[in-house]
Amino acid sequence: MKKIFLIVMVFFLGLAVVGCGSTDEGTESDGLKVALVLTGAINDKGWNQKGYEGLVAIAAEYKAATAYNENTQPGQFNQIIRTYAKDGYEVIIAHGTQFADAVNEVASEYPDTKFLITSSDRTAQIGNGENVAGVLADGVQQGFLQGVTAAYIAQEQNSTKVGAIGGTQIPAIKTTVDGFSLGVKYVNPSIQVLEAYTGSFDDVNKLKEQAITFIQQGATVVMSTANAATKGGYEATKDNGGISIGSNSTSQFETYPANLAASANVDMSKALLVVAGEIVNDRFEAINYIYGIAEGVVDITFSTTEPLGLSVKDKVEAIVADIESGKIDVQALYDN
Repeated sequence: MKKIFLIVMVFFLGLAVVGCGSTDEGTESDGLKVALVLTGAINDKGWNQKGYEGLVAIAAEYKAATAYNENTQPGQFNQIIRTYAKDGYEVIIAHGTQFADAVNEVASEYPDTKFLITSSDRTAQIGNGENVAGVLADGVQQGFLQGVTAAYIAQEQNSTKVGAIGGTQIPAIKTTVDGFSLGVKYVNPSIQVLEAYTGSFDDVNKLKEQAITFIQQGATVVMSTANAATKGGYEATKDNGGISIGSNSTSQFETYPANLAASANVDMSKALLVVAGEIVNDRFEAINYIYGIAEGVVDITFSTTEPLGLSVKDKVEAIVADIESGKIDVQALYDN
C-alpha cells in the first residue's frame, strides 16, 4: 500500500474531512466514522465532487470522523474498501455501481458495517437486506429535464436534431441518455436524437470530437454526461457553434457563458446526507433509497448569460412542476 498522506481541510464549524489519492485516515471524533471511495477526483466538477460534498455535509451535520480515497482503480477496490472496514469505519460509501462486486464481498466479512452504493440508475438492485443499501438518484428524471430543455431550444432555432453523449455506457449513464431522448420526444417527436458513448469519463478530447461530429451532422444542441470528460462537449459547442446542456455542471456557467445553457443536476450530497441521518437515528434499512425531483435531489439550473436557455426556462420549470405534482410520471413514460 502506498504511503499514507494526510490532508486536513476545515469545513463549516471547524470540522474536518481528511483524504488522499491512495488510502487515508480520518480525524478523531466521538461521532460516526464514515469513509468514501471514489473512482475520480474530488474536484472533477461532476459526479465525484458531489459525492465528496456529501461526505463534507455528513461531517458537518453529524460531527463524523471521515476519510476518502479518490482516483481509485478497479484493482484497488477490494483492498481499499476492506481496509476501511478493518479500520472501524461504520459506514463506507462506494460512489458508483462499479464497486458493487467489491462491496458485496467485503460486506459479507463485516456484517456490522453499513455499506452504501450510489448510482443514478433508479432501477439498480443494490440493497441486500442486511448491510448494503443503494442510494439511487433518478437519472431518468435528470435526462428528461435535459431532453425537454434541448427540445425547446431546438424549436427556438427551428432545428430538428439534437445530440446526447455519454461516457462509459454503465446503467447510470445509459438511463440518463435514455431519459434525454424521452424528454426530447415528449416535447417534439419529430426531433431526431443522435446518441453516442465515448467509453471514457476522463478523455475530454474524445468527447469533444464526438460532439463536433454531431454538430457537423446538424445537431444544434448537445448534452454530455461523462464526469470530467463532460467538458469536451462544452468546448465543442463553444468552438463550433452550438448550445450545450450540462450534467452537474453549474460551476461551469462562468467558463462557458455563451454556450452552456443549463445543467441538470443530481445532488448526491443531499441524498447521502439524508441516508446518513437514517443511520444515525437507527432507521437504516438495507434497501434501495430512491430520490428524484420531488425530494430535491434532481433539478435543473439555467445560466443567466446564455439567452436561448433563458428563453425556454419558464417552459421547463412548468414541466418540473408537473413532475412534482404527479401530473407527469416520467418513470411510467420510460417504462412504456
